[in-house]
Amino acid sequence: RPYERRQRRGIALPGSLAEYVPRPVNSAGPGPAQLSFAAASTLPIAGTTAWNAIRAADVGPGSVVVLLGTGGVSIFTLQLAKAAGATVIITSSSDEKLERAKALGADHLINYRATPDWDGKVLELTDGLGADLVVETGGTATFARAINATAPGGTLFTIGFVTGAEATINLLPIIIKALKVVGNNTGSVSDLRDAIRAIGAARIDPVVDKVFSQNEAAEAYAHMAAGGLHFGKLVFGLEW
Repeated sequence: RPYERRQRRGIALPGSLAEYVPRPVNSAGPGPAQLSFAAASTLPIAGTTAWNAIRAADVGPGSVVVLLGTGGVSIFTLQLAKAAGATVIITSSSDEKLERAKALGADHLINYRATPDWDGKVLELTDGLGADLVVETGGTATFARAINATAPGGTLFTIGFVTGAEATINLLPIIIKALKVVGNNTGSVSDLRDAIRAIGAARIDPVVDKVFSQNEAAEAYAHMAAGGLHFGKLVFGLEW
């Protein structure tokens, strides 16, 4: 529903680091009762994006999902994929983060520093087939490998450009394997409400790595910009 996507706070509209932010009531959805406000705040962006990834690839029992990195969307997708009965392969440059992902249910761990050809490892783990869903967060440096790691008929869900937004792409693997390449910029209000229902039904507890006060905005953005420091989501706790 394109009309639901036109005005996004923090993109087309000012962000929400404020004491009061007026919003139309139809832009909200009731959060799962078991979640704190900090945890619920992760749903409109990371939770909704992860839900759309799962839905785009029709992930279910027996599906294979590959996640690049351990940021908010990747960890949410891990939790949703496991709730759906999928096998999850996750990459990181940190063995400590990989162990944390394993504790959340990740089935296979790949340290891409130790294994630069992580796409080859994905093919090895899947008997040469690849993954039904690859959530692509890297951009320039990872896109070609992500294509290689996607199974015939699979979905490459591209949401990030940590290493750059430009990539030279060989179209043949996309054509020959009939891949579905899906770009995503969060989602609509309807997507949010679907994500809330799914997360509530699965009793998923969002992973919040660190909560900053509203007076620590500069520190929070510097922490995120440094890259590779957080696991899951960073949150502002608005205590005015």
